[in-house]
Amino acid sequence: MAFITRVNDQNSGSASRGLSDFNHAQRFVTSTNYSLPFLANRRDAMGYVLGGWEVNSVIVAQSGSPITIFDSNGASAYTLASSPVATANFAPGFNCGNALQTGSTATKVANWVNPNAYLSAPVVPNSPTGATGYGDSPRNCIIGPKQVNTDFALGKNFKLGEWGNLHFRTEFFNLFNHPSFQNPLGTGTANIADGASVGQITQTNGTPRLVQFSLKYSF
Repeated sequence: MAFITRVNDQNSGSASRGLSDFNHAQRFVTSTNYSLPFLANRRDAMGYVLGGWEVNSVIVAQSGSPITIFDSNGASAYTLASSPVATANFAPGFNCGNALQTGSTATKVANWVNPNAYLSAPVVPNSPTGATGYGDSPRNCIIGPKQVNTDFALGKNFKLGEWGNLHFRTEFFNLFNHPSFQNPLGTGTANIADGASVGQITQTNGTPRLVQFSLKYSF
């Protein structure tokens, strides 16, 4: 059982309808294991050193996970379970389809969403204190940055006499050193109270390229 905080109207589950927080609409995973044929049949020194190598690779590519744009100053006219649970209002002419910032991923890390696409939640009519209501942007309708990662390994077994075997292996994690960015705040939320930096991305998934070598002797 999990505790779930609804967004906007706490008395209406329909206000929280949207994609799962961990939804990835497209996900591609493939792995390869290939023995290189070059010099594999040579029985001389060149074949012993350069033949019989094998390569392994795992590639993962997936679309981003959803983001909800909150307004921490919203829903002040209502008693809520926790904060922030009120979504922001779309500015005129904006919706889930065009609220994303334009440009390349590198240029969008400062603002994954367009700051001009959102407004504070509206003031409740006839409210004497200017208390705010709920925004009209739905939960999880913005998709965050995609992730792509390639791992690669190169290895070979060297036969040592009748019983010995030496296995050499080189492994490359994130072979192309490709950065995979997390959602804003690393949580799948953004707050328009952040102003011009709303939707700013400051973290990555995984690590930069890592290379490791291993040598194993068995008998």
